[in-house]
Amino acid sequence: MKKMNKRMYDREMLSALQNADNFMLCAHINPDGDAVGSMLALGRLLRRMGKRVTMVCPGTVPRLLAWLPDAELIRPLEQVKDACFDASFSVDVPENKRMGDVYALYARSPLTFAVDHHPGDGAFARFALVDDKAAASGELIVALYEALGVPLDREAALQLYVAIGTDTGNFVFSSVRPYTFACMQRLMEAGLDLNMAARRTFLVKSRPSAAMLGCALSSMKYFAGGRATCMHVTARQKAECGAADDDLHGLVNSGLNLEGVSMTFMADEAADQVWKISLRSLPGGDVAAIARRFGGGGHMLAAGCEMKGDYPQIEARLIAAIEEALGA
Repeated sequence: MKKMNKRMYDREMLSALQNADNFMLCAHINPDGDAVGSMLALGRLLRRMGKRVTMVCPGTVPRLLAWLPDAELIRPLEQVKDACFDASFSVDVPENKRMGDVYALYARSPLTFAVDHHPGDGAFARFALVDDKAAASGELIVALYEALGVPLDREAALQLYVAIGTDTGNFVFSSVRPYTFACMQRLMEAGLDLNMAARRTFLVKSRPSAAMLGCALSSMKYFAGGRATCMHVTARQKAECGAADDDLHGLVNSGLNLEGVSMTFMADEAADQVWKISLRSLPGGDVAAIARRFGGGGHMLAAGCEMKGDYPQIEARLIAAIEEALGA
């Protein structure tokens, strides 16, 4: 395979990374597959270079990702909040507030790094590689292995498959580029068991997840002349189904993958009158702009926010915003 782009990482950044010894790695709050998979693969890379590595997660690792190699090494903040590190490294974090309470620990390090693919400049870090053309932060970790001359192993290949695969919707989002498949070639050459990885990541669902899909679909509404849909699930329904947050992963896409639909949202009642809103769009839409109107953010095609109040009022506000965006 041809050499991948080493110049993604400048010489000064690579030198600083090589000279540090004791690293703290963290991802964003409510970490997804890209955040966790990329962080795990980065931790594996640094350990193979002889570095000491502590991986920290704001909150808990999602159950759907706990099967990944090395996931058991991720520590809760409470266990390490008083520790000191030579360097801290954020992964898939567009702004410091997305680290939650871990940011205070991150900022104490004399040397800070950031790798991310969201729009932004990584200004909170001393050294940052931010590439919003990348389909996932996992692509940038693959390139880091290459830049440092460390071959990928089977475990890292699995971690990075989950990172890249989940952030590209199993390689169907418009963010996918030729370089994405160059990364996949590298992972396959490292021994990735694609059949197992794809089934575990995208096909196997829990029983509570199936029950929650039924609840979500039963609430579905079409609007904007059939060009948009919305769904919601309540805290009571989740309790009755024995569902955790992980069991709702990906449900919002059921409202988008319908004939004639180009935009959707799903509301998940996290607590009494507190709703987590997930928005999705086909190419050509911009749900990040809608999310920002309500204090959230994200990508053009996948974004989210949190809203408080009675669901009918929240639904009406989101429908109005989407209809405006669609010109309906």
